[in-house]
Amino acid sequence: MFLQEENKKLSMDNFIFPEKLRSKLQFLIDNPEKMPRVLCFYGNPGNGKTTFAKYIASKISKEVHYYDSNSFKMDGTSSSAILKSINESYRTVSIYEFVEGNEHLKDRSFNRAFIIDEFHNSSNQTQDGYKIAVEEISKTGSIFIFVLNTDEKETYEKRVTPAMRSRFYDIKFDLEDYQINEVCELVKKKYPQVPNETVRELVTANDMRRLMTEAKILG
Repeated sequence: MFLQEENKKLSMDNFIFPEKLRSKLQFLIDNPEKMPRVLCFYGNPGNGKTTFAKYIASKISKEVHYYDSNSFKMDGTSSSAILKSINESYRTVSIYEFVEGNEHLKDRSFNRAFIIDEFHNSSNQTQDGYKIAVEEISKTGSIFIFVLNTDEKETYEKRVTPAMRSRFYDIKFDLEDYQINEVCELVKKKYPQVPNETVRELVTANDMRRLMTEAKILG
C-alpha cells in the first residue's frame, strides 16, 4: 500500500513513550541525515510500533510504501512479492513531489520509505532474502523500517536471523521495569478517566492499544 501523505492528525504528543525512547526517536526525526537506513522496531503487540513507523516515515520521506506480511500470506502469495514490489518501486521516478500542493516534500531527506510490518511472520529464508535489497536500495536515497512483535518467549534474537540483525538498527519499544511508573503517570494525565489499577495493569503488559480502547470507552 502506498501512503501518499502524512497523517496530519499525528504528532509526537500522540505517543506515550518513556523519556529515554522518546528522546531517541525525536533525535532521528530531527536529524534524518544521521538516521540509519535500515531500522527495526520490535516489542510486544500494541505498543505503537507500526503507528510510529508510519508517522516517522511520513515526516522524513517523499513517499511511504507500507507492506503487511500477513496480508500477502492471506492472499496466497509469498513475501517475495513484497521484494518484487519494492524493487519495482525504487526503480521508477517519483513525480509525487512535483504535484501541486506537495512542494513541501522537496526538502524531505529520503525519496522513499519502505515499511515491512509483521516481519516476524516471515520464514528465515524469506528474511534473508531481504539482505541484498536493503543494502542496495538503501544506497539510493531510500529507507527501510521493519516492524515485528516479540515477547519473553519469542525474543528478538529468536525471531530475526543473524544476517538481518547485523543489518538492523534495532529499537526496542517495550518498557523496562524502572519506566513503568513514569509511563503510568503520563497515561493518568492523558487519560484521567481510566482507573489507576487498569492503567498499571495495561502499562505493565505493554498494551497501549488496549489502554487507548479503554480510554475511548470511558470517554
